[in-house]
Order: sequence, then structure tokens, then C-alpha cells
Amino acid sequence: MRYLSIVLAFLAITVSSLTGQEKQQPNIVLINIDDLGYADIGPFGSKKNRTPALDTMAKEGCKLTSFYAAPVCSPSRASLITGCYPKRVLPIPHVLFPGNAVGLSSKEISVAKLLKSRGYKTAIVGKWHLGDQPEFMPQQHGFDQYFGLPYSNDMGPAEDGIKSDLGKPLPKPKGAGQPPLPLLKDGKVVKRVLPDDQQSLVELYTTEAVKFITDNKAQPFFLYLPHSAVHFPIYPGKKWAGRSPHGIYADWVEEVDWSVGTVLDAIKQAGISENTLVIFTSDNGGTPRAENTPLRGNKGSTWEGGMRVPTIAWWPKTIPAGTSTNAITGMIDLLPTFVALSGGTVPEKIQIDGVDLSGLLKDPKQGKMARTVQYYYRGLELQAIRQGDWKLHLPQTVQKKKNTPGKDAQSPMRLYNLASDISEQNDIIADHPEIVEKMEALIKVIDKDLGVKGIGPGVRELGKVENPRPIIDLNGKIRPEFDPAKQPRN
Repeated sequence: MRYLSIVLAFLAITVSSLTGQEKQQPNIVLINIDDLGYADIGPFGSKKNRTPALDTMAKEGCKLTSFYAAPVCSPSRASLITGCYPKRVLPIPHVLFPGNAVGLSSKEISVAKLLKSRGYKTAIVGKWHLGDQPEFMPQQHGFDQYFGLPYSNDMGPAEDGIKSDLGKPLPKPKGAGQPPLPLLKDGKVVKRVLPDDQQSLVELYTTEAVKFITDNKAQPFFLYLPHSAVHFPIYPGKKWAGRSPHGIYADWVEEVDWSVGTVLDAIKQAGISENTLVIFTSDNGGTPRAENTPLRGNKGSTWEGGMRVPTIAWWPKTIPAGTSTNAITGMIDLLPTFVALSGGTVPEKIQIDGVDLSGLLKDPKQGKMARTVQYYYRGLELQAIRQGDWKLHLPQTVQKKKNTPGKDAQSPMRLYNLASDISEQNDIIADHPEIVEKMEALIKVIDKDLGVKGIGPGVRELGKVENPRPIIDLNGKIRPEFDPAKQPRN
């Protein structure tokens, strides 16, 4: 009897200890906007877009002003999920399209898998874009729940309003066109996306996100909320269209701000704000219709305007309010940061490129806790490198315009100091040969790993399938694996 009492006492202490440990695990909410410009929101300089929720989030949190994504969608999301430069885990030249035979391999150790192993409930609400075959979908990467689009909201047939903004005439189809765009819930098609559905996406995602937060407030959770907004086609919700004097793009930015405010309110109402980290960011730089001031370039480029994105971290009583850091940070740092905050460690068997930023977030003055180097890849090609404040652009082939005489040109190598020239206007390479020499040494190191061009030895295999098929084919037929009417028999 005495032995039983000792055992019960030991179990009680153990359970109490575990419960206390779980309470220390913060909830994590990652809000990722599509194609948002650096200065599209008030905290980063917008004078026209009204973003009161993000203004408050920045006042109560920390701005990360040198946070890097990738130039385009799929590579950026691969970095976020894996903690790696996109070329290491998703070596593709551009982005993934409906029915592609390749995607992010399910063998990769994702942030959702690692957090799930720590007892987290995991969900993605929004755009996936890492492969639409069953082998590549969110459920294969550690997510318990999924609601959203498998790729960009412009990937579908013109007749469905997928290739034109709200209120614009439908363009004529080119060739066979793309298959219909599906809205998915936990691996099944909810509906074929039409204009009304495009207009409701932000509200749909927000409602689903709030429900997930409310349902899981008693346990640690990871919510990944990658909005389809503000990617072309531009479809602000019916409550928002026409509200801004600056057009429908501004309408959609302001609706995104409403969504952020609604999510933060849900966290506060659930009584978990002091144990919840919220990160707000964008998957790449803005398009020409966005505000990227003072950065040069846009989405698709390795100028700062193509990869440096507006980012805010919010965690009351843990992240100091009203702070900012210019330390080099990025998508590749999210996985190691989240895993460290969960109390876990990244398995030694996998190589990642990011670092744990939890110390920096808690004390934004500790820039030494971040990386000192950032590599700028566009597809498989290394186009620039940053070390500290110095950024070196490598020579690139500039293709001549079609039907014009002459040959393709080669751009020169250029050097900028981002501390004094964030707009990358003044090439000072002639004045600093010693800086160029140091950075060329770093390029040689990465060339032996990922490769400057082509596939280096550190690049891992893409996920591949045979006989790929779209979720909905050109005739409107749903693939059986995604058809809710065709559940497998027991």
C-alpha cells in the first residue's frame, strides 16, 4: 500500500510538471499575406491605406524591418515550412502550377510536424501552393486541418473570373486554359471558385481561423493563416469594395487589416494573448500596384523590393512594445524559432539554414542573435548576397526584347550599402574592393553547397509523382481523392 502511495505521488508530480510545461508553450499564429508591398501598411509608411489593427499591433509589438522572403510564392512558402533556403528543398525555376508532377517532398521535416510532435494542434487556413497532388498536400506535412486554396487565386479559367479584377471584363481564354480553381476543406473539394467566392475569401478564412483559435484555446496550437489577398485578381469583399478612395487594391489591404484585428481580438477574448505569438508578414515583395517605398524593385526580383517584406511580431508582456529591429531575419528563421519556443529542438539529421530568433524577439536590441548573411536566390540562380549592411549583386544576363536586334547583355557586378542606401541607387563597388573580396569568398562557400547556378550537392530531392492530375479537370470533374461524394468504402 505504501508502495502504491509513492507511485501515485510520483505520477501526480509528473503530471503537474508536464501541465506546467505545456502552459509555457506559446500558441503560434503566422499570418502571411500574398504580394503585400513593403509600405502598403501604416507601420511601414503607407499614407493612404488605413490599417488601424496593424498600427496597434506594431505599437504593442516589434517591427522586423529587414525580414526576407523569396521573390515569388512557392519558394517563399517552402522556406517558411522547412527553415531552408527555397533552393535546398524546392529546386524549381519559378512557381508550382495546377497538376504539376512535383512539389515539396513529404520527407521534409516541416514546422508543423515538429510542433505537432510537441503536442500542438496544427492548422492551415488559406493558400498552400507547395504542390496539389495528394502526396504534397498539407496533411502530408503535419497539419491536422486545412481550409483554403491549393495555389494562387489566379490559377483557373478566365470564364470563372480568375484572370480579371473585380468589375473588369473577362479576358478571352488563351489555349486550353487552366483547370477550375477549387476551395478545399481537409482534402475535399468544397466548391469551384467563382467571383462571389473570390470576394468572400478573406472573411471565410478569418471565420475559420477564429473558430480554430476558440476551439483550441485550452491547448497549444499552431495556426498558419496564408491569405490569398492581395494577389491578382483583386477581389475585396462586398463590405469593403469601394470604401477606399484609392481603389480596389487599397480596399483589399484594408480588409486584410480587418482580418488581423479580428484574429487578435479572438486571441484576447479567449484569454490567451499573453501566451500567444503572432507574426504578420508577406510571401514576397509587392507588385507594381503596391507601395514598396523606399525599396527598389518589385515581386519577382532580387532587389530589396522583391524580397524584403513588412513584418510585425506581437506577444504581450514578452515582446517589448513599440520596438523595432533591423537585424537580418526571414522566412528561413521561423521554423527554428517556433520549435525553440515550443521547448523542442530541430533534429540534427536535417540541415536547415535559419536560426532561432526567440532571443531577438524578446530583446530586439540583441541583433547579434540573428544571421549576418542573406543569400538572394531567384529560382536556381544566386543573384545577390548581403553581409551586414553590404549587398553585392552578381552579374546577370539581361535578355533583349523580342524582335529587337542585338544580343543579350550582361549586367555588371554592383555593391550597395543598405544602411545609407536602402533604395540601392548608388553603386560603390569601385570604392570597396576589400568588401567585394570578402563577399566573393562567401559565394564560393555557398556554391559548394546549393550552387550559384544549377543543382548543388546540398539541394534535396523534389517530391515527384507519376501521372499527375489536377484536382478538378478541364471538364469540371473532381478527382476521386478530392471528391466528397466518393468517400472510400470501409
